[in-house]
Amino acid sequence: MKNCLNRVFCWHLLLILSVTLSGCGGKANAVEGTVIAEFEWKGKHQITLEEMMQEISELPEYKQKQYSETKEGLEEYMTLMAESRLILMMAKEQDLDQDGKIQKKVQEYLHELMVEKITGIEVEQKVKPTEADFKAYYEANISEYVSPEQVRVTCIAVSNKETAEKALTEIHQDGRDITEIAKELSEKGELEGPGSDPNSPGDTGFFSRDSFSGVVKPFVDLAFDLQIGEINKEIIEVEVQSNEYYMIFRKEEYQEERQKPYEEVKDDVSYAAEEKLREDLTKAWLEGLKQKAAVQVFADRIDLPSTEEESEDTTDTDEDSATVAPESDEPDSADEE
Repeated sequence: MKNCLNRVFCWHLLLILSVTLSGCGGKANAVEGTVIAEFEWKGKHQITLEEMMQEISELPEYKQKQYSETKEGLEEYMTLMAESRLILMMAKEQDLDQDGKIQKKVQEYLHELMVEKITGIEVEQKVKPTEADFKAYYEANISEYVSPEQVRVTCIAVSNKETAEKALTEIHQDGRDITEIAKELSEKGELEGPGSDPNSPGDTGFFSRDSFSGVVKPFVDLAFDLQIGEINKEIIEVEVQSNEYYMIFRKEEYQEERQKPYEEVKDDVSYAAEEKLREDLTKAWLEGLKQKAAVQVFADRIDLPSTEEESEDTTDTDEDSATVAPESDEPDSADEE
């Protein structure tokens, strides 16, 4: 119910506020068009198909698709419209439109919409990078589009040392295939970490030297050092979050570091180039605004609030001072005697 109310207010408040509140005084609304919903609230109120389609057209694109592409979606939106208008009428009767907190939030949202609109005019409409811009960005940032050297192994990683020792013996002494053992352990739910995907037991997929945290560095280093088809002779032990794991693996494939060609990373490049252009345009626009308005910032006038520790230190000092008895000029009774 809470989510429903949130959706109602978020989607409809600004869209129908003027229409609804103007008719909240008990007067029935006069409408033209195909009536698709009506209700009684100090008079008859109606919602038309034309009104609903207009509102849907003003929603974000993904919401438009959600509501306009199926009959069920249209019916859901029609219900939301009726509920929102009814709720707003009830709120109006309780003078909630005069509530200071609500007015403040409406004002804040209005400001957000205004900022979004002016930013769209001054920046978004100018963000139109070309194919040449994308290629230029790629060349200027070509080092970011490098695939590091990678390796793929078939791995058995378990938390039981005896299980790992048994597997190592079966591989090196009995000649069993590591893939077969990995599949058996996966079916028992004993595989953990790299290669534990039940859909491809033992297969780690390709990974680089930076793919895993430093705690499994012995595993990663040896995976790169082994020859293709070679299996480690001794179990690799690693500790992850205070848990011990035992690893046996065979090196399957190795890929050298390579420069990714433009066509391979075109989507990533176009997104990054567009974001960079947007950032540059925004920065230039804001700088121009500040120069035009002769903006001055007086950072030296900003004082940081005292921290909690500083406040405690001050309090302790005051208490210590209070416990020290002041010296008296009067002699004590023993001296007088």
